[in-house]
Amino acid sequence: MLKRRGGVGASIAAGSRRDWTGLVERGGEREQIVGALMGSEHGRGRFVVLYGTAGVGRSSLLHAAALEAEARGIDVLEACGDELERGYGFGIVRQLLEARLASLAGAQRRSLLTAAGPHAGSALGMASSQPSVPGASFDQIEALSRLITRLAAEKPVLIAVDDLQWSDRPSLDLLCFLGHRATRLPVTIVAAWRRGEPGVSAGRLQALAGKPDTLFLSPAPLSPDGVRGVVELETGSAPDGEAVAVIYAQTGGQPFLVTELVRGLVLRDLPAKGDCREAIEAVTPEAVRRNVVARLGRHSQHVRQFAHAVAVLGDASLAQATALAIIDQNKARAAADALVRAGILRDYSTLAYAQPLLRAAVHDTLSSLESGELHQRAAALLYDAGQGSDPTDLELIAEHLLRSEPAGDQRFAEVLQTVASRAAAAGALDDAQRMLERALGEIDIAANRGDVLTRLSELELLAGHPTEAAAHAAEAVTLACTPAERMVATLARSQAVAATVNCAAAVELVEADAERLGQTDADLEFGLRAAAAALRVCAGAAPSASEDAIAGFETLPGDTPRERAMLAGFASHAILTGAASARRVSDVCARALADRGEASSGAFSDIADYLACRAALLADARELVEPWLERVSEDDHTTLCRLGLRAQLALARGRLAEATIDALAALDVLDQLPPIALHRRMRSDLLVTLAAAAIERSDHADVGRLLSALPDADDAPTTARACLRLALGLARSMPARELALAAEGEPIGLAAPGLCWRPLAALTHHAAGDDSRALALASTHLRHADAWGIPSVLGRALVVRGVVDPGSERLGFIDDAVAVLEHTQAKLELARATIELGIALRRARRRRESREQLARGADLAHRCGAEVLAERARVELVSAGARPRRAAFSGVASLTVSELRVARLAAAGMTNRAIAHELIVSAKTVSGQLAAVYRKLDVHDRAALARALQETDHSERGFPARAPEPVP
Repeated sequence: MLKRRGGVGASIAAGSRRDWTGLVERGGEREQIVGALMGSEHGRGRFVVLYGTAGVGRSSLLHAAALEAEARGIDVLEACGDELERGYGFGIVRQLLEARLASLAGAQRRSLLTAAGPHAGSALGMASSQPSVPGASFDQIEALSRLITRLAAEKPVLIAVDDLQWSDRPSLDLLCFLGHRATRLPVTIVAAWRRGEPGVSAGRLQALAGKPDTLFLSPAPLSPDGVRGVVELETGSAPDGEAVAVIYAQTGGQPFLVTELVRGLVLRDLPAKGDCREAIEAVTPEAVRRNVVARLGRHSQHVRQFAHAVAVLGDASLAQATALAIIDQNKARAAADALVRAGILRDYSTLAYAQPLLRAAVHDTLSSLESGELHQRAAALLYDAGQGSDPTDLELIAEHLLRSEPAGDQRFAEVLQTVASRAAAAGALDDAQRMLERALGEIDIAANRGDVLTRLSELELLAGHPTEAAAHAAEAVTLACTPAERMVATLARSQAVAATVNCAAAVELVEADAERLGQTDADLEFGLRAAAAALRVCAGAAPSASEDAIAGFETLPGDTPRERAMLAGFASHAILTGAASARRVSDVCARALADRGEASSGAFSDIADYLACRAALLADARELVEPWLERVSEDDHTTLCRLGLRAQLALARGRLAEATIDALAALDVLDQLPPIALHRRMRSDLLVTLAAAAIERSDHADVGRLLSALPDADDAPTTARACLRLALGLARSMPARELALAAEGEPIGLAAPGLCWRPLAALTHHAAGDDSRALALASTHLRHADAWGIPSVLGRALVVRGVVDPGSERLGFIDDAVAVLEHTQAKLELARATIELGIALRRARRRRESREQLARGADLAHRCGAEVLAERARVELVSAGARPRRAAFSGVASLTVSELRVARLAAAGMTNRAIAHELIVSAKTVSGQLAAVYRKLDVHDRAALARALQETDHSERGFPARAPEPVP
């Protein structure tokens, strides 16, 4: 390998000379050649043969030797063999001597030729009269030898001949003649011989192989470290290890291939990095392609056919390659032998190209028609040989089919569908899609074609191509031959329509087919009704009359995916409309989420699972959701569902920071997925969750942005938007009575965790001075909350009822609310109730009790991250006569600077006396501050103190103590 000059983009002209410093891993060869040159300086030359396959670096060594000789003052005579000039006698000799003789003065040239004898001039075509000597006589060879010896008498001579295998026979005889006598002459011969060329015989050169004075050098391929060195020389930068491994695997360390591949990367502005593996493997330099074409062009037609067959097959047995090449077995053996000797193929247990880059170059020489035909025949050959049972063999057959044109063969359609299923299961959606698209070309039966179109539509949707998915699903519906096939195609089409249009349009599509199939198959109709029910929830729409008419749907056992989808739809509608109690909803969700030892599959199974989990969370039945999340831990949607559901659960419990982190992480995942019905529903839920948390954090600008994003997903529930606008109006202290009146047509149930329009409307009317309207709404909501049966919802209803009460019952309702919420995990609602209780106590002139409740409520709100609520509590504390100096009244955030310093030293294990000495205060001061720390952190010893400091260090600053869920 030779070092590039003139920068990365400089080219190396053929035959250009380089010094030894540009060669990689050729130190041994250099030592041998330099030793031979030194011997010629003392009158003892040698014959050095550089022997090897094409691309191993023989020519580079030859040119470096010539440069070394010139530097030592040795006269260099150079020549290069050529296949087209093999028939010219003494062609190589003329290249060596003509220019040298022409540079001499006339008298000196005549003297040399006269001393050599007339036969030298005749061999060189310089004699005035040609003696009648047939062919290359011994006299001519001896005369030319005398001529070269006379030249060497003046100063040592290096004869450098490249591509000696293409030398004419007389010239080769002369070189062998000189080689026998080189050790007695100041003449060194360095010749490069490429092995494996067809129609080439070494002749007398073989006789020199056993001579001790003849030096045969066979340069080895580069090691991975050598490849790294070439890449550094060519690019001027150090490649990473993975890139070196890829380049080495593609080239086998052949210097010519390595250099050309790296230059190809440079021309394409591709870095030599491991993450560019596919790009590196796709590069086939033009110089390599031309070289392969020239090398194969010297062989016969049947050798080229055999080479093309192996290029198509890859690793292949001799019988397979013979069958694909369609040549005689004896010719195939001869072809394989010729290609192995030439270094094009390697012969281990199977035939294969010596370097993958060579295979790619040979394959690229085929026209598209030739390539397609060979790959088609290769697929049939492998299938007929019984290789259709092993998964690896099936993938190989499928790869051949992808490179060929359809032939209408049902066998190939089955292979492609099988491989597509495996690829989809492995997550290779694009590969699976290509397989199914190719399978369509092999199928002419409508029923089979419809099934493939349905599967293709599902894959395209998952791969993010909803428009193509909708078109293929629509075609599948028209080709369906049975009601069952039509139902499957309709469900796939509805998913695509939900992604391209909206969920409402998908519902209409499913219901229309349900009416049609209901006349022939009640079971299929029920399946479509169940899908429609799930889609309606995703669209935020009320259940249809036909769904209500299905008898006993609430008591379905949930044994099939269809029944579970219907149960999830009922539970979700019950949550939104308040049509059932929380206990009834929990029972329904328990059946929908029961583990029956089978993994749920299909788009509508995923929707049913998510909706059932969401309904269970809103019904405060977390114990149903946690086992489900553990059960589906290997599913692709697990992380997404866990993040989305956990965000809603955190919001319901008042953990605003956790809710925000999980919701944002889930939205990041959703942005990379197609907007199918489930993803639309989840996106709406997550936006509502973020908006509700932002309202509590007083991030009104963020709320406005999130509200504007909701209409973009036109399936977002109207109730949720109404609730958020009412809550935002209350947070901004803006009159929104008209909005409250407009919301009264909405369903009465929960739209999202903690969001129900009726209590918000009651508070809005109360703020506007319409106490009678507010009281009526609050009283109605309290009755519904009591019937619903969730303590957190009931506590919230009691608070609102107390707040809007104009009479003496205010304090009693709010006190009851605090008592109910004390035993729940809804800490934000508890903070709200506690603050309202403090306000009510202050108005009742019970200031000391008021301050206690307000301080507690402010602390709870601060822990939840509800800064609006916490600030309100602090304002009320001032009105109650307190002088709050801190944002929190318990926890790490409530500690003074001195208390925090003492707490950290005590948690580190220091005694009170040691702390006093460290801080230069009295032990009594340390004891007093430590007592205050214990009280505020609710701990009783140093070990508990250390744990409290560690656990609350993040959460006191608005971040969850646990790490967020990893995002795929």
